[in-house]
Amino acid sequence: MAEHTASLENHPPTSATRIEVYGWTANGIESRQCATLAEATGLLPRFRCAWIDMEGIQPADCAMHLEAAIGLTPLGSDTLIEGVRRPGADDFGQITIVTMRSHSAWSGVEFIDFLIAPNLLVTIQEKTGGDSFGAVRERLRLPTPHLMRADENLIFLLLARAICEGFGPLLREYNDNLEKFERVLMQHPDASMLDRIHEHRRQLLFIRQGLAPLYQALSSLHGPSVRRDSTSQDAYARLAALRELQDETGALLDVVEFQKDSAQHLLDLYLNAASNRLNEIVRVLTIISVIFMPLTLIAGIYGMNFHGDPPYSMPELEWKYGYPYALLLMLVCVIFLMGFFRHKGWLGDPLKRQKDSATTPRRANDGLRSPTALILSRRRGKNNRLPL
Repeated sequence: MAEHTASLENHPPTSATRIEVYGWTANGIESRQCATLAEATGLLPRFRCAWIDMEGIQPADCAMHLEAAIGLTPLGSDTLIEGVRRPGADDFGQITIVTMRSHSAWSGVEFIDFLIAPNLLVTIQEKTGGDSFGAVRERLRLPTPHLMRADENLIFLLLARAICEGFGPLLREYNDNLEKFERVLMQHPDASMLDRIHEHRRQLLFIRQGLAPLYQALSSLHGPSVRRDSTSQDAYARLAALRELQDETGALLDVVEFQKDSAQHLLDLYLNAASNRLNEIVRVLTIISVIFMPLTLIAGIYGMNFHGDPPYSMPELEWKYGYPYALLLMLVCVIFLMGFFRHKGWLGDPLKRQKDSATTPRRANDGLRSPTALILSRRRGKNNRLPL
């Protein structure tokens, strides 16, 4: 491991690797491309605050150098090298390590490590070719007075928010698909929809696995014992940033839980619709059977063909109107039973139901946005609001 780390520190990385330093000075924000991690850490004394942005680098490859350059504890270094790769947050003295799972259209799913140190933020990404930080980099190239006064906690919060906003398009797509599935299931229940609903539910569970551990870890970081031990202003600022990230994560968890319950509701809706459809088929078959029972009885009676002397004979057999009489009797039975079933409400009128549904007044809350849209649009500020 030491040989691998030394190679990274003293020799230029591969063409896919990118190391960029954003430094805050009295005159503005400077951006420098660096060939090695040692070159990047050598620039830190020039800046009031800095962000080292690394792409295409494994956390284990730079842990040893960060241990010597920024004072990362051996336990923190071991966490980057041998730790379990899952979202979470750990506090190692003056340095806090936060691991988030990003879902973006450019790099897909990847883990991003944040190292928050006094006046320094380090981000480590394994993949290259694009991430969720593009909008933040554009804002730093044309900084506002607010960004000019930023510290490592605000930079971390901006980047973490960018990752959280990357979930927005994915969750909106899932929400639209679930609403489409619901409309289809209400009209024409189809067994082929079950696989698609199950796939969406599995994807939502996968997203939840990337949010719930982070939310729980952030909760433990700013618990009562941590707040009591953290008395400096910088510690309180970092806890405030972590608390804000917890709120962002909690909002996403609300959306995921709502959509997961919606997917389960669709599964129940399909099962209920299939059961109702089976009951409808059985009801129709039962009505047909009941209608033909008296017809079968009449046909059975007059099919016995008993000839003999009155009164023990069947006079209808010799009656010239016997056949029309039997048919008329059958017709009367059918009309009576159809009227009886309609009076009881067992025979529906499809045309009437369609007309009633077409003239049903619109509900008062139909114009409201879905809960997914409402939760994802709760961010304050017009410029930072997620487009819906």
